[in-house]
Amino acid sequence: MDPTDSPTLPPIFQPWPAEAGGPFATACRFAAEGAAPGTLVHSGRRDRLDVAVVLVPDRPDAGDGLAAVTLVALADALEALGPPNQSIRFDGAGRLLLNGAVAGGVTVALGPGAEDGLPAWAVVGAELEVLGDPDDPDPGRHPDRTALREEGFGDTDAVAVLESFTRHFLTWIDRWMDAGFEPVRRVWEQRLVRKAEGTRS
Repeated sequence: MDPTDSPTLPPIFQPWPAEAGGPFATACRFAAEGAAPGTLVHSGRRDRLDVAVVLVPDRPDAGDGLAAVTLVALADALEALGPPNQSIRFDGAGRLLLNGAVAGGVTVALGPGAEDGLPAWAVVGAELEVLGDPDDPDPGRHPDRTALREEGFGDTDAVAVLESFTRHFLTWIDRWMDAGFEPVRRVWEQRLVRKAEGTRS
């Protein structure tokens, strides 16, 4: 299988098309088979971001940290692409809320522990509704869910979101490695929805 050549990504990422089960399942399979860190599996869809990245964790508790980094990077990507004054928040379940409605989320899987106690690999996945259903005559009938186009992002497609996300993801991974987790935690907590705030209804 040859890598796909569609999105323009930072050189550290090697893009691959998803196989059966979707990008996250494909990336987990690749990781278990020894895929290099930076292997990036995506669906190739333009209406919906669905991507997973293979990484090599450097700490036993990498799961929560990677979820936070991914959410923060997604938020930065959306701020770079969308109109001003968007409310981009996170809940405690790894979901991204755009103007109070769920637009996507992240998932993390860790491989078995090696002799040094570190997971052998990690896969982080991100999903985001971008264009929504073009055939839906009433996209506002699901007030608890949304897509970028419904929130004023115009015709921004999943390729543009993927390219922006990977740049911000790499920036935040580097920041985590250089300055520790505190900068990530601070931004993540600023965007965290407290229970009393609720979501759009």
